[in-house]
Amino acid sequence: MNLNKDILMSNLMATKGRYLLTKEEQNLIYLMISQINKNDKEFTEYQIHISDLENAELTQKQYGRYREFAKTLLSKVITIENDKEILSAHWFSNLRYIKGTGIIKAKISDDMRPYLLELKDQFVKAKLPVLLSFNSKYSSRLYMYLKSIHGLATSKIDLPKVIKKILVSDLIKHFELPKSYSQVYSKFKNSFLLKSIEEINEKTDLQIDYKELKTGRKITSIEFCISKKQQRQEQLIQDILSIQTKSDFIPLNASKCVANILLDDELELTKKDIKRIFEHYKLEDIEQICLDLSNSWDSSKLISKIGFLRGKLKQLNKKKTENHSILFDEI
Repeated sequence: MNLNKDILMSNLMATKGRYLLTKEEQNLIYLMISQINKNDKEFTEYQIHISDLENAELTQKQYGRYREFAKTLLSKVITIENDKEILSAHWFSNLRYIKGTGIIKAKISDDMRPYLLELKDQFVKAKLPVLLSFNSKYSSRLYMYLKSIHGLATSKIDLPKVIKKILVSDLIKHFELPKSYSQVYSKFKNSFLLKSIEEINEKTDLQIDYKELKTGRKITSIEFCISKKQQRQEQLIQDILSIQTKSDFIPLNASKCVANILLDDELELTKKDIKRIFEHYKLEDIEQICLDLSNSWDSSKLISKIGFLRGKLKQLNKKKTENHSILFDEI
């Protein structure tokens, strides 16, 4: 899947939408939303491959986990409040996993139409690679939140920076933060505010500074100073895309079986391990080993999956162009 896409959502959704999702669920939603064409009048059925999710967290070997994942995500609700009403809606009307393919298909709920379809103005746009690159699930949401505020303030007048004061209690409510953050400000600051701002400043086109404002002796508000960086957004995207993942070291002509086996968390292979395998062994041999391991995966006779892989690779003849010995004890 081409990840260099834009995500568009209404400013109302970015600044007023409240929801509680895991990072994995959030990334799946970003991947689905990125496939919406700005000229679409209706939602179609969108699809992704599970390998598009960060770190290939879902694989065919984890189908049971996927079923729980889908069941949980279908129950998740987004709440959007405007001057007239409070809407609580599900993200998707259905999710389907196509067995043996790694493909997830989804239909976005029609309740989301005003916030994702036919957005003529009053919307916020972000690059998908930027949103997927964040380590904290809150960073992407705070980024969209502040980017929307900046866009609204600068839509009619060019401002070098935008100042916005927000109550700490409102931030905790909007981002569905743990209740303990209301009781212990240091948890809010260290786990949410500082981490998110650090990532936004490092990875995006925004520069965020802040001040803590007190009522008496208690910090009750955060004053955000939002400005655009001079660095071009395109360069930021290229910097993010240049960061290689484990799947980047698997040849494009390798089968899905190879990808699913070598990316499986149970093997605990690193990027360096996968790179070495394809540097020193023939693809057809790797294909056969992965197929054999896949067929034996759930066998009670299989003592160690990584041991099986190590043993089979050590039996192979290395490529003639290489005279390097891979020590799988390093894995």
